[in-house]
Amino acid sequence: MGPAPVPASLPEPPTIRAALRAALKDFYFHSWRLLPANVLWTAVLLILVGLAILVPPLLILLPLAALPLAGIFRIATRIVRGRSVSFWDGMSAWRGEVRPALLLGAGVLAATTVLGFNLLTGILSDTLPGWAFATLAFWGLVGTWLYAWVAWPILLDPDRATQTVRERLRLAALLLLAHPVRVGALGVVLAALLVVSAIAIVALVTVSVGFSALVASRYVLPAADRLESRLAGPRSGHRAASTLEIDTPV
Repeated sequence: MGPAPVPASLPEPPTIRAALRAALKDFYFHSWRLLPANVLWTAVLLILVGLAILVPPLLILLPLAALPLAGIFRIATRIVRGRSVSFWDGMSAWRGEVRPALLLGAGVLAATTVLGFNLLTGILSDTLPGWAFATLAFWGLVGTWLYAWVAWPILLDPDRATQTVRERLRLAALLLLAHPVRVGALGVVLAALLVVSAIAIVALVTVSVGFSALVASRYVLPAADRLESRLAGPRSGHRAASTLEIDTPV
């Protein structure tokens, strides 16, 4: 296993505006694939949450919601990469990416739970150390949110299927470290989109997660390709470039 092949030419630096525009076009042409995948994810999540409410120990089953989410990102990344795609490509992620999807899902859930508890505890303590503790927890939650949106597209990227899970998750972490402001802007846009969709619940059930996966994939995959090319540059004899170079477009 190793890094993905270095492309002959780097893709253009991604921008949020271009990612949104491309995602709208993608969703228009592939909605009949993404809509059922979105509904399936919502149904699985509601079932798991309902079971956890009725039987609290079943909370440990919540990471299973990562499987249909992986299916959505499998469809989205194949669309972005120009591959042939169908609804069943999403279902295949349930089989081929079970361990990576559950690993990422469980990790994000665990981090969110611990940091959310720390945030609440720090706020309720009403002391200066408590507020400092809550501030650290808040930024930890922000980092978890951003990392998840970077990691899912890279993890399900068909062009990186030969890489190990560790290599893909490491690339996601490096990308977040390299472009914290740009990824932060993406996280804000996606958060706003999902909040609005949650208010209009029908959109959340049928559209928003699939569309958000397209936006994230359109934004993250070109950025990951650019960063990976820079990381591979010195090894391939190309001009060395800073691996943490920040592209200015947002």
